[in-house]
Amino acid sequence: MNQLIVYVEGESDKLALTTLLKPLIDKKNLEGIAIEFASVGQSGNMSNNKRALLVKYPKKAYWILKNNRESAVVLLPDLYPYNVGVPHANYSQLRGSVLNSFGSLLSVHEEDFKSRFEVFCFKHDLEVLLLAAFEQLQEHLGISIHKTWKRQVEEQDDNNPPKKIIQSLFRRAKKRYGVTTAAEILRNESLENIRSKCPQSFAPFVEYIEKLKP
Repeated sequence: MNQLIVYVEGESDKLALTTLLKPLIDKKNLEGIAIEFASVGQSGNMSNNKRALLVKYPKKAYWILKNNRESAVVLLPDLYPYNVGVPHANYSQLRGSVLNSFGSLLSVHEEDFKSRFEVFCFKHDLEVLLLAAFEQLQEHLGISIHKTWKRQVEEQDDNNPPKKIIQSLFRRAKKRYGVTTAAEILRNESLENIRSKCPQSFAPFVEYIEKLKP
């Protein structure tokens, strides 16, 4: 293994993860594994980006793995909104659908590709990491925040996912939530802190990277 490519929905996701995971990315680079985050779209309609990631990128992953036998590919979409791209109302259904799509591309001699392709997700979206980074979020906003959301940040109501909560807080603070904002908030945050507060979906993704061997 010498390369991992992680495909995410948007540029904000890419910048935020590259920033938060920098110590781990640097560590893996020293071990001989280059880790790259790439986004499906620059901005715009995120549902379209999610659909493209789940529908088109299994095939893109296939060709990457075929051309570089030392590479691995991960797809990392938002869980919310449901049923975009593939039928799903939870992570297990999302992952199963995408792995089936990928598996249908393989010949009998390419079954080993399955060990180099994986699907994780944010529950429910990237902004769950910002709810986990509460102190950094509050400092960035410059206002006193009273938590109106569930303490377990990955357990928000499907109708009020982290993104909606974050957008509401930014409106209240009269600040703009742009493409680089999540990365700015996470710049001084501890990966271990975020990981511990997001044990369901984000922690397994971090553990996957940690276990990669050259």
